[in-house]
Amino acid sequence: MGDGIGGAVLSILTNNAFELLVSHTRKDNQDQYGKVEKIIMSKIDDPEQPQYEEKTKEDLERALKGKFVSCNVQYRDEKTDALVCNVFVQRPPEGFN
Repeated sequence: MGDGIGGAVLSILTNNAFELLVSHTRKDNQDQYGKVEKIIMSKIDDPEQPQYEEKTKEDLERALKGKFVSCNVQYRDEKTDALVCNVFVQRPPEGFN
């Protein structure tokens, strides 16, 4: 796909999946995205924790819950309807609440 979406992490579902409140989309995205999307992480990059090695759901919750992340969409898993993405923890954009 190569699309990009971003927003706040709403809830952690497993040790590698979370719900994203989609507030930002790239203008050149090929597909449409819902207001809330389930994200399965294929890779995560957090500049504050460059050696990110979180393993449990609780660890992921501490690392991501309430943070703004951008996701580079790899593909949509047809069985779970989840997006498999590379995830990047970022500073929220101007005016983001």
